[in-house]
Amino acid sequence: MQTLNLLKNSCKAVASFSKNRPINSVTEIKITRLCNQRCRQCNIYEKQTEPKHLTYTNFRRVARRLQKYGSFVGFISGGEPILNPELPEILLYSRKIFPLSVSLVSGLYFDYKKISKIVNLCLDEDINIQTSLDGLDELGNYLRGVKNHSDTILNNMEKIATKKEQMGSKSFLYANCVLSAINLSQIPEIINACKNAGWKVTIGLYHSLIETTKVDGEMIIKDEGKFLKTVEFLKDNPDILNLNTFIEGLPRILNNDFPDLCPFVDGKKSSTRLTIMENADLHLCFGEEIGNLLEDDLQSIFESEFYKQRLAQYRECKGCWSSCYTQKYLLFHPKNPQQAIHNFRKLLNLEVAAK
Repeated sequence: MQTLNLLKNSCKAVASFSKNRPINSVTEIKITRLCNQRCRQCNIYEKQTEPKHLTYTNFRRVARRLQKYGSFVGFISGGEPILNPELPEILLYSRKIFPLSVSLVSGLYFDYKKISKIVNLCLDEDINIQTSLDGLDELGNYLRGVKNHSDTILNNMEKIATKKEQMGSKSFLYANCVLSAINLSQIPEIINACKNAGWKVTIGLYHSLIETTKVDGEMIIKDEGKFLKTVEFLKDNPDILNLNTFIEGLPRILNNDFPDLCPFVDGKKSSTRLTIMENADLHLCFGEEIGNLLEDDLQSIFESEFYKQRLAQYRECKGCWSSCYTQKYLLFHPKNPQQAIHNFRKLLNLEVAAK
């Protein structure tokens, strides 16, 4: 079934490519604004808008429009998606829409008994699980605004990895670690803790670029020496999933020396990432929504003046080095054969790590 879905979506992607429309390679669907953490860099939990959740009925309507246009990779996130009472139904339906992979993006800040059914569903359906770990002990509590954060998360990570092995699941388990001025000294320990728990690590970078992130002066990296030492540690690290081209480019943030590229403008046929909010509003990177998938289909949105105006805005952007956007562009646009070989090996390593 997944092979057939992949073939159908590939044909739709070719049609979009031929008509100069974006290929919908990655879609993140935020199914709730509720969250049980109070992270310093995030403002989602402060929202008071309605609806709180994307209902299963509306999720199906959104998903059918994604399916009609063509979709490949899906992330189900929030807020904290486990707080959406219809998450099991949403995850199962997601498997019909995204033929390459589906990932549940959860903070995992729960007693394991409360999440065991969701974990088992993900492992049984080969749905990936992504969590976040930015600090250990009191530092983790400070960054996430809750008590016993790292102990709770690492305990759940270990139990999930053990359950995965018992079930013979192909689900991929990885934790994202956001680099900031606050946690640089703990990065080696964080990566080692994830490794010991049986999880891989992706590296992100603190920014306040999009609607759901906020400015926190304490998190902005300014210590050049400490940052460059961290970058050297991350290069060619076998426990890190990021492309070396992304890791090597991290020092750009010290002087805002960003390359003149934008995945939405320069790589729109391969690197576009869509974000759908709990009310079905469709976002790209920064800026307001460009449409709503309960009201419009994707083709109409991509042919609208709103979309054209947003691309015009992005052409004037000073740039960024966000893993969500930049890294996918780097994956599909290697500058030389060596980078192409490295990118291919990274993709192979993902398959091996999942097994």
